[in-house]
Formats: sequence, C-alpha cells, structure tokens
Amino acid sequence: MIRRYLFILLILIPTIGWSQLLIGVKGGFSPLSTISFKPTQKSTPYYGEKPEFGIIIKYFDQKRFGLQGEVNFTHRGYNTPYKEIYKIRQVGSYVEIPVFTQMRFNIVGIYLHAQAGCFVAYMLNARQGVDTSGAMVLKKYTLDMLRDNRFDFGLIGGGGLSKEFKWGVIQVDVRIQYGYGDLYKHTYKDMPDQSKAIVQSVSISYMYNISNLGKKRVKDNNI
Repeated sequence: MIRRYLFILLILIPTIGWSQLLIGVKGGFSPLSTISFKPTQKSTPYYGEKPEFGIIIKYFDQKRFGLQGEVNFTHRGYNTPYKEIYKIRQVGSYVEIPVFTQMRFNIVGIYLHAQAGCFVAYMLNARQGVDTSGAMVLKKYTLDMLRDNRFDFGLIGGGGLSKEFKWGVIQVDVRIQYGYGDLYKHTYKDMPDQSKAIVQSVSISYMYNISNLGKKRVKDNNI
C-alpha cells in the first residue's frame, strides 16, 4: 500500500508545477530568545550558543508568490535573576515546523523575499542551571506534565535573500516568531498567567531545483 502511494506521488509531482519545487537543507542559530511573562518578571534574553539544523521545501506556482515549509531542530531559552547577583537559565530543544507564504522580487538576478505564516513546535528536552559558581553549568531539567507545556504554536515572519546558481539555490533568512503556547501552565501553583516565547533566528539554506531533473529528462528524450 505504501509503495503504491509513493508511486502515485512520483507521478503527480511533475504535474503540480515540477519546475517550481525546491528541496534542501538549512543551518543557523537563534541569536536571541526570551519569554514574555505576566505578571512581568525581570527575564533577560538567552543568546544562542548551538547551531540549528533542518530540511526545507519550497513550492512556487506563480511568479512572485509561493509556499515554504520546514522541519527544524532548534534551541530557545531565557534568563531570570537569582538572589540579585546571579541568574537562572533554562534552555529547551525543540522540533519545529514552520509553514508560510513567501513573496519575492527579482532584483538584478537576486531575489528579495518577505514571508509570513505560522509554526508548531514540540519540546524534546530542557536544561537548567545557575551561575553561582561563576560559570553557567546547565543540567537536565525534569519536565513535569502538570507544570510544563511541551507544545507551542504561533506566528512567524521575516525576510531574506536568495540566489539561484546552476548547482542550486542559496537562501539567507532573518525571522522573528511569537508563540501563543505558554511555556508553563498557569493552572499550576505559583506559575505565571502568561509565559510566551519570542525568538529571533538567522539561517542559510541550500536547495536544489527539482525542475532541473525534469528539464534534463525532456532534453534526453528529444535527442
């Protein structure tokens, strides 16, 4: 049954705008992330320290408008004061799936694009630490299903540049996303009424235009 569906998909791909389908990989990091608390807490941003990776699919069926989807492995966190002179840090690792509409303009062979859409995310694990020893040492944070919320969702937007070469497409993105799923459940004792994530990220992607395979196949058939 699965083989049958894969066979049908391979047949349909060329008929749904083959020349506009790009697939690739991406890497980057989130230079700044934080949590917006209510009631307000003196939280400060966490500056990303680890690289992030993902896969990317882009589909254009019009000259300037298209869709882009990704599956990313990301990190986000925040800091809060501890005994006035120290700080507590918590960092979560997420699988994140953004889907958005992209609008692009060709300027001297370079595409300038803007994008807006939504995302869903699931926290795989978290680490927490305090810098009382002079260095921030993060240890595994035990997630409590009654207190901690693994799921997040929200809005995402940004822009970037892309350039197509014979061997593929290079794209650079800058984004900001705002989560609507609270990090902590407000019904749990002493938890804030709101704890929403705000994340900024930058990335670079490599994509291959699948249409090149289709064009090559047509050219070979005409020889």
